[in-house]
Amino acid sequence: MSTDDSQVLGVLAATVHVLHPAERIPLILTAGSPIADPAVAEQITNPDCWIGGQPPVDTGTEKAPKKPAKTTSS
Repeated sequence: MSTDDSQVLGVLAATVHVLHPAERIPLILTAGSPIADPAVAEQITNPDCWIGGQPPVDTGTEKAPKKPAKTTSS
């Protein structure tokens, strides 16, 4: 995977283990690595792994609000 500095989403503050998005093989990305692929960035959900402390993309870790339970009338 190559990175283009104009499309870098974020830089890692810690070493992480992820899966290659297409090949599904394990990857070890070291601290300081620029991440340009959104599919890779989405796998890194721990904010402490990113320089700046925030994932660069919506990782879907926030839970959607619960819908009210259906009630039945008697």
